Amino acid sequence: MTRGGVARVKATSRRRGRRHAQPETSDEMWQPAEDWEAIEVGATVEVTLPAGHSYTGRVDSKTRDSGLVWIISSAGQGRQMYGNRDGVRLRYRD
Repeated sequence: MTRGGVARVKATSRRRGRRHAQPETSDEMWQPAEDWEAIEVGATVEVTLPAGHSYTGRVDSKTRDSGLVWIISSAGQGRQMYGNRDGVRLRYRD
């Protein structure tokens, strides 16, 4: 119906039964935490990324709980931050 030249439209877009998107909880998404407590600042490490690529770098800094580390690439790729639940592996290099 129109009223004063403006059409009135009934709202029909009710959100009954819709759910918000839930994060995936499959085993593919979950990564166990790496234990980086023993890795010291200044150590040379091999960084292996989840995709399988790896590089050598030096531990520049880390948090007190060793949950985050900052690595400076030996190849001049800059400084990167990694979390111990990101699927990144750190191993000492001689």
